[in-house]
Amino acid sequence: MTQPTLSNGIAQLELDLGHKLFQRTTRTVRLTEVGQQLLPDICDLLNAQAALVARAKSLANPTARLIRLGVSPLIGVKLADLAIEPFRRANPGVEIIFRELNLSEMVRLLDQGQLDFVLGPTDPLAALPAHHQSAFFHDEALVFVPGRHSRARYQPKPDVSLKDIAGETFVMVPDSCGLTRTTRALFGQLRLSLREYSGQAMSYSVLQEWAELGIGSAILPRSKLASGVDGLPRIRAADGSPVRIRYQSLWRGVPEPASDVTALAAYLRDVAPSLVGGLSP
Repeated sequence: MTQPTLSNGIAQLELDLGHKLFQRTTRTVRLTEVGQQLLPDICDLLNAQAALVARAKSLANPTARLIRLGVSPLIGVKLADLAIEPFRRANPGVEIIFRELNLSEMVRLLDQGQLDFVLGPTDPLAALPAHHQSAFFHDEALVFVPGRHSRARYQPKPDVSLKDIAGETFVMVPDSCGLTRTTRALFGQLRLSLREYSGQAMSYSVLQEWAELGIGSAILPRSKLASGVDGLPRIRAADGSPVRIRYQSLWRGVPEPASDVTALAAYLRDVAPSLVGGLSP
């Protein structure tokens, strides 16, 4: 597509949505604040369109083999794709469609039969429904990101306990991704009061930025930290071990015997955890 055609398309999109989406200079193009807030919804629409096209093709070709897999942003499609690659090579006739969505939306689509699997954080505040099956996927350490005004207090420490940081005010994200539930559960298990900032970040991806601005502190999985942040303390449990966020694979009911879904369920249960353990930080 030519540059004028692209510019006209962007202008029409901004007109349809009623907002400017990009800040342009002669050298750079970046998203506006509204553009950043709308980007996850736009990605959801594009992912849904891709899934719809793939589903329509599978219905037109009854021999087509399709598996739809939802992935939490906390895991990310890149890691999920690497974990699934050996299964894909062993099953070249199976097409795997990824959709990156928040946890609550993925579980809803799983129950409605619009997803076959979900990869996301284990919900520490809810029991697994009887019609769901799950398997451990992987886990990773949680890291404390102090706000700018309290950074010097924690900078020399390689790790901190939840009691050490209980006096901080934490910036939270919408509960749907699973990180907020995990954070609240950790404090609740120790009967510690969690001081939450009255505002709310739109996603985990800006928590570190908000902490650096001094708005509040944050808790993040190790893999979601920006580069160049060595020295941030890990959170440790009472026994000195790192506090970790746990991820699981989830599917609905008992798949039909000898189906591709059954094969992938077995792969996620028996093979993927050890593979991901060597890929993730």
